[in-house]
Amino acid sequence: MLFRGDLYNEQVGISQDSHNFCVVVVKNQHIQTQWFQKEKTSLLDISVALQDKKSNICKIQAISDRFIWRKYLFFPDHYSNAMIYHQIIALLKKELPIPLEDIYFDYQIMLQQSENVFRVLVYALRKSDSILMNDSKSVVLDSEYYCYQRGIHYLAEFPLEESCREQGYFFKDRILQFKQTEFCQTPIAKASQITHCKRVLTLEKMQNLEEIEGSEIVEVTLSENQQIVDPYLYVIALGASLWNGKGLI
Repeated sequence: MLFRGDLYNEQVGISQDSHNFCVVVVKNQHIQTQWFQKEKTSLLDISVALQDKKSNICKIQAISDRFIWRKYLFFPDHYSNAMIYHQIIALLKKELPIPLEDIYFDYQIMLQQSENVFRVLVYALRKSDSILMNDSKSVVLDSEYYCYQRGIHYLAEFPLEESCREQGYFFKDRILQFKQTEFCQTPIAKASQITHCKRVLTLEKMQNLEEIEGSEIVEVTLSENQQIVDPYLYVIALGASLWNGKGLI
């Protein structure tokens, strides 16, 4: 998860590509979906329409992972939160070529007791017209990979739990694996190199997935009752709407 917000009565997931927006709400286990063409509708139009509909609403926008900057830092375990924060600010000013006011950033602090250090994962994302403004604190920005993971688990009716670390997810041209506090990506052409993967969830029938030794391949089917312009956008927006307020990375 990136850039935390509060939990609201209703959560709306939003995904996009170069042509379309997909907006998803799950109510009483019923998935409601709307599609918008970018040439006719802007992200601001969607945001305003959602806010006018209900004031107590949280918009979770899936962000393409290629736009998210990440950095791991390590600090002694005697550092206070304030000391860590000041170090992060100094890092962002030094390593990013844009002013702080032009980015969103967040971080997670994890204590590694065996080494007596804090492991800190810093995220940053440049503000742009393709990203919802978070002035009202009613917006959550989340990596599309984690949205996809939640969405495909929901459709497969598999609980999202610790065992997901032993699972893989076919995503377009790669296999995603989520391990502890990070994830890895393996090109589909190198699928035979993947280890410790008991199950692969996929939206597509891919012959190369059979090369993952010892893995069960689960092909998730989409409802025929839904108008689905793009399967990946749909699953990503669905997973965004299922955000639970907890970070998975």
